[in-house]
Amino acid sequence: MKVNTLKPLILLGLALTTINLTVMAQKAKRGKEFKIIKTSEVINVSADSLWNIIKAFDNVGVYFSGIDHAEGSGTPEFEGATCSERTCYVNLKGYNKVHEKLTLYNKNARELAYEYTGGGPGFLLFAGNHWTITEVGSNQCILKMEATIRLKKFMGFLFGGKLRRTVEKQLPISLNELKIYAETGEVAQAKKTRLKVLEKKRKN
Repeated sequence: MKVNTLKPLILLGLALTTINLTVMAQKAKRGKEFKIIKTSEVINVSADSLWNIIKAFDNVGVYFSGIDHAEGSGTPEFEGATCSERTCYVNLKGYNKVHEKLTLYNKNARELAYEYTGGGPGFLLFAGNHWTITEVGSNQCILKMEATIRLKKFMGFLFGGKLRRTVEKQLPISLNELKIYAETGEVAQAKKTRLKVLEKKRKN
């Protein structure tokens, strides 16, 4: 009688242990995740004009100082998109290029999203960014960037804070560089300076 009573309890204990281990494994797999949302100042062009700039997924190297050059590849998976993936040759110490894939493209809502697919540090499990344009007035709009980053748990503990601060600092810079380009047709001063450095390297 006691054996019959204990057996279900033992099986229940084993089941709960298995579930607990599975949950712990899933949490470890997810790692340390954080989101950062930044919105631009008012950009004095129409929402459609800004969309015409950012919809070219492989064109970010034109106006962002942190990206020296970008190349698109792959057959577009969304109507109106220029490519499905891109390789960004970045101005980042220790890294040469980063690969990204377009995961959302909605011309009616003027939004797109992309995910990191390779080229960065090994402790980076996931990185994505979601851009949304909102019309706020006649020939005025804003752009919201929502970045999501997931790191391996241990490395996230070590470097998560520093990486978060870096992203929080860089997103407003990128938004401002895009604002300047959209409003004037000229790149920001930081981009001009970087272009001069690259030109000098080519000549040498």
